[in-house]
Amino acid sequence: MNINRQRGFTLIEVAVVVMIVATISAMSLLAINQAFDRRYSNEAEKLHIWLQQLGERSSLEGAAYGVMTEWLTTEGLVTEEPESFRAIQLRAVVYYRMRWVAVTSPEPFILSDGSSIDWLVDSVNESEQLLPQEENLVNTAGDDIERLLPEIAFLPDGYIEPSGEIRLAFDSFADSYGYQWDDKTSAMVMERYRE
Repeated sequence: MNINRQRGFTLIEVAVVVMIVATISAMSLLAINQAFDRRYSNEAEKLHIWLQQLGERSSLEGAAYGVMTEWLTTEGLVTEEPESFRAIQLRAVVYYRMRWVAVTSPEPFILSDGSSIDWLVDSVNESEQLLPQEENLVNTAGDDIERLLPEIAFLPDGYIEPSGEIRLAFDSFADSYGYQWDDKTSAMVMERYRE
């Protein structure tokens, strides 16, 4: 009796294995891309909550709150944009005794690597400020105090100055996020711009 024993795999068996491996690989790539999308939208949502919290805090406390941009460099934090920096953070400031003062609560919002923020707002110089600062700011030791000037200010009556849009973008993500203040609802509105 002569029995033919098969050696190796048939073409159909190889094709089935290749299809299974290709399907699993495609699903893995899709899952990784969706994870990156969720990461960026999660950061955009956190910024939205942080800005909304400042607006609500301004109304509840009856004080103007502002947002300043700070850049982390090798020398420390600076308020003027340097040529090279390691990170960007947004710091809350409050208008107190005729000047803007940095606050510790809420904590500064640190943007992730590869993200940028643009202030598409009307430019306001120091002479046109709605909330003017004292001319000579000196602390008790007689040293000059750095004059803080926020990019935007949340006013206690439910408005924001200057009006405009804040745009959050990421280097490795095509979409960007915009934030605008809705005067009717006194709330920050977030939009996703698909590019």
